Amino acid sequence: MKNARSEVVYIGKATSLKERVLSYFASNLTLKTTSQMQNVADIEYIECESALEALVLESRLIKKHLPKFNIKEKDDKSRAYIYISKEKFPRVQIIRGTDLYRLKLLKNNLFGPFGSTKIVSQALEIIRKIVPFRTCRVMPQKKCLYGYLGLCDSPCEKKVSAGEYMDSIKNVKSFLNGKKNRLQKSLEKQLSVLSKQLKFEEAAKVRDRIYALEHLKQIYVTSDSIQSIYDRIEGYDISNISGEFATGSMVVFINGTSEKSEYRKFKIRSTGKANDVEMMAEVIQRRFQKKTDGWQIPDLLVIDGGRPQVNGVLRILRRYNLKIPVVGLAKGIDRKKDEIIGSQTFPRDEVAIIKQVRDEAHRFAKNYYQKLHRKSQIKTSKDIMR
Repeated sequence: MKNARSEVVYIGKATSLKERVLSYFASNLTLKTTSQMQNVADIEYIECESALEALVLESRLIKKHLPKFNIKEKDDKSRAYIYISKEKFPRVQIIRGTDLYRLKLLKNNLFGPFGSTKIVSQALEIIRKIVPFRTCRVMPQKKCLYGYLGLCDSPCEKKVSAGEYMDSIKNVKSFLNGKKNRLQKSLEKQLSVLSKQLKFEEAAKVRDRIYALEHLKQIYVTSDSIQSIYDRIEGYDISNISGEFATGSMVVFINGTSEKSEYRKFKIRSTGKANDVEMMAEVIQRRFQKKTDGWQIPDLLVIDGGRPQVNGVLRILRRYNLKIPVVGLAKGIDRKKDEIIGSQTFPRDEVAIIKQVRDEAHRFAKNYYQKLHRKSQIKTSKDIMR
């Protein structure tokens, strides 16, 4: 997205360009997104052959243009980078944004920023199937599981020369620099040489890597890479059986990626029979009592529940004079289809991440409930033994 002076102000990726662009013109946008769109005069797009290539391109363009409204991609502590060490057999590793300033890194060997370490890990897993490389911190004496799986050429056992290994590293760099064609030509040349030398087993491995490269478009990088117009989404759920061991959960997604360091658990203080509406209201109230304690205000709340739960949450938000959009996900009449309760429609990608946030909140609440339940059973057993 560019402003009237043709300066790049925002860069993002999407599986559906039409729906993503339309989402920026919806009602109830966040303050950041509203400000962003007030600066936008033109929109350009680049079509990629695969989600992985889009991820890499987005990262390169953000690094090149430093767009004003990609500030989180530049500065957020959750950002991740790929770094290739300067060694005889270089190591490909993940570096967190918080570590960039204390490490002396070679600029040309640093790639990023990316959304999170999880996204980068999955991207490297895909690349590694095309070009093997080592990730071990200290070179072992014997090859590890990655060596047996063909994901590392096992320089530790001298299965590859330093020159051959460096050719692989150059291929990794080519892909991360957006030069997929150069990588493909390198692999095809390697296949031709091995075939002429009658090294059919090695040639078969290279052939499989070329096949994997050509079929990148069939690989999805995971829903963690979904772009969202909401910088910070918080999801909430309640877990209990007839009011017993009732727990609440808060999960946080930043820029479409789960941020587990900001998850919170709530042991419901209300007593009496099960009342999911009041329990949810209690959790929301306790959460926003913390708003002056360094907790960032979210751009969207996702509630596991229907209209009663949503209305209960809105009641608490009004008490604190907070105007935060709230969306609830109910199972519907037949309990088989998610019904979205909210004041606006969402594009397909946004619905996907809303469901992901709800599912994560449910998982987190259920795990806490089971933990409290187990503790109670252990305590009861000890009392009986006494």
